[in-house]
Amino acid sequence: MSYQKILVGIDGSTQSDMAFNKAVEVALQNNAQLNLLSVINGERYPSTGPSGYGFVDHSIYESAVEEMKKRLGTYQTKAEHAGVKDVKTDVVIGNAKLELAEHYPSTHDIDLIVIGATGLNVVGRLIVGSTAAYTIREAPCDVTVVKTDMQNKKLDIKKDSYPEI
Repeated sequence: MSYQKILVGIDGSTQSDMAFNKAVEVALQNNAQLNLLSVINGERYPSTGPSGYGFVDHSIYESAVEEMKKRLGTYQTKAEHAGVKDVKTDVVIGNAKLELAEHYPSTHDIDLIVIGATGLNVVGRLIVGSTAAYTIREAPCDVTVVKTDMQNKKLDIKKDSYPEI
């Protein structure tokens, strides 16, 4: 079995960096397309629309989208320098769980999702469960959850999880 279209979720956390590094290796081993996806959280909020709910005007997300596009460009360059021939990047606004586990894989024929065990959204994880757990349950394809670095050393989550602010 070989994978042809690999998706990795990028959110800026150390865990997503570890997932990216391992996804690059899998892409190289399989001569596969590597898809880098970042999801800007765009949940439904009250609005003045006919139903009372709708998506907030997406222009409020422009700076976050542009920042993630730049960041994904850096990841794309790293993957290409490592030898991955086909790298796609995408930034979407929506629910991270739905986009990563269901929508993007279904619309892009993804056959492997590589995801970090935890990410940046601690509050969301406490309230509704992790994106990784949701992805494992709902994805239409294989899922690899990355918990270790390239030397298979487990990340010290308390020390290394979040970037310095």
